[in-house]
Amino acid sequence: MGREEIQVEGATVPVYKYQQDGLTYYEFDTSELGPPGPMVNAMAVLPLLDAPDKRVVMINHKKPMGLFDKIGDKYDYTVEELDGKYKITFKLKE
Repeated sequence: MGREEIQVEGATVPVYKYQQDGLTYYEFDTSELGPPGPMVNAMAVLPLLDAPDKRVVMINHKKPMGLFDKIGDKYDYTVEELDGKYKITFKLKE
């Protein structure tokens, strides 16, 4: 899985792009940031979801409930707990 760091305007953490199972992923980790860092980065990266075969993966220290409220009408997401952190995978609503 070749991960490549990409530049995303407005992001304050590294964003990585990779291919897996026919999907393109954009992944970033905001688990070390306090508010509003996770929201700022999510709002910068989520616009990359412009096709059904793309996903955004956010690693965070808690479930970003405020973000979910803000983007719930445009994106679906799943939440997975990983060693005290959360992996949130976003996709466009179908």
